[in-house]
Amino acid sequence: VGETASFAVAATGDALQYQWRKNGNAIPGANGSTYTTPPATLDDNGSLFSVVVSNPGGSVTSRNAALGVTQ
Repeated sequence: VGETASFAVAATGDALQYQWRKNGNAIPGANGSTYTTPPATLDDNGSLFSVVVSNPGGSVTSRNAALGVTQ
């Protein structure tokens, strides 16, 4: 609780765009190859984070990463 978590993705290609998601919902402003959460609360425990990487040729969504939060 109160700490941040960082996620990163490695992708290759031209004109890549990133959109991070929490529990399937886009996180506003989370558009880079890395994402750091705000300080976590117990409500964040078990939240699933993923990223959609896209370019003009299409898009791919990463597998989910589950966030564990303890006191």
